Amino acid sequence: MQQDNYNMPGIVDVRYLNPGDVPAQIMSSYVAGIPVSVFVDGTQMPLHGVGSCQAVEEHSNNGRIEKATLTFMTCEDVPPAGMLWMIQQASGDWFLIGRREPPYPTVKVQNSAGEPGGDRAIKTVTVEFQCFKALIPLER
Repeated sequence: MQQDNYNMPGIVDVRYLNPGDVPAQIMSSYVAGIPVSVFVDGTQMPLHGVGSCQAVEEHSNNGRIEKATLTFMTCEDVPPAGMLWMIQQASGDWFLIGRREPPYPTVKVQNSAGEPGGDRAIKTVTVEFQCFKALIPLER
């Protein structure tokens, strides 16, 4: 089994949006070489620090599958399950995690209490999505 890794350490903007806000068959469009765009801004998640994203592509059984993992910290409430995620690298490039059709990305939240001196509680959010193409470049 061959494995390819793509690391994106400088995630400066994270947004979530409803699956109905993206075009149908967005992954098929990307694979066919059609530029993919999302025409809504989504809801921005205030970041605490800079996030990171990693995509791992595995080749096995004459096929491939990609798993994208987005990790960031925030002080805000995390949206309910079933949302898609748009991320922006420090270079300005945008990517979409998820697609209009199920399954949707899974979200795990780890809460940590703030310091007694008045620091806010921080939530570490991990978004995972596994699909033929889990991390789709966007034209914005």
